[in-house]
Amino acid sequence: MTGNLARFDKSCLAGYHKNTMTIFPGSLAAGRLWRSVLTGLILIVVAATLLGCQSAIEVVTPAVTPVLPAVTAVPQAHAVAIVGVDFDPALDYSQIISNGGVTLLVAVENQGLATESNVALKARLLDTADAANPRELLNETVIIRSLLPHEVRVVRFNQVTDLPVRERYKLVAELSPVRGERELSDNARSFDILVHGGN
Repeated sequence: MTGNLARFDKSCLAGYHKNTMTIFPGSLAAGRLWRSVLTGLILIVVAATLLGCQSAIEVVTPAVTPVLPAVTAVPQAHAVAIVGVDFDPALDYSQIISNGGVTLLVAVENQGLATESNVALKARLLDTADAANPRELLNETVIIRSLLPHEVRVVRFNQVTDLPVRERYKLVAELSPVRGERELSDNARSFDILVHGGN
């Protein structure tokens, strides 16, 4: 085996010297020059490869920017609210004069995450012609047996008849707080109702 190695080394060296002599004929210094040039070329290729990899990484890797959390309202476990009112039919002068009667509609929303039970909704319609002593035209409470999370329920009250003819009425709607409810500002709403053509 040692002989084979020796022969292999000699043949490689012979080929190397042959190639060297072919390119740079004539001297040992020429062979050293070739090795220096070859070493320099290898270093240039390695450096170019490393620089190429580095630039590729800079392009692929995005700059790190801080991600700021979005400002959002935290949903409450228990929250009910009055979201709107209406009359059926619309409360206008001709309807009042004809004494046809109107029905109050109040929209209630469960804005919480839990189903609410037995929610009390009270509505009062007031004649405010005498501001010091307003007269109640309607005072009624309706119990909402069940209200699912994010459900909007339109509650119909009893029909009101024999309304006095007025330009202005006041409607007050109130939801009783549910257990665990913290935000109560939207549990009561007051509305000034203007009727054009009244006395």
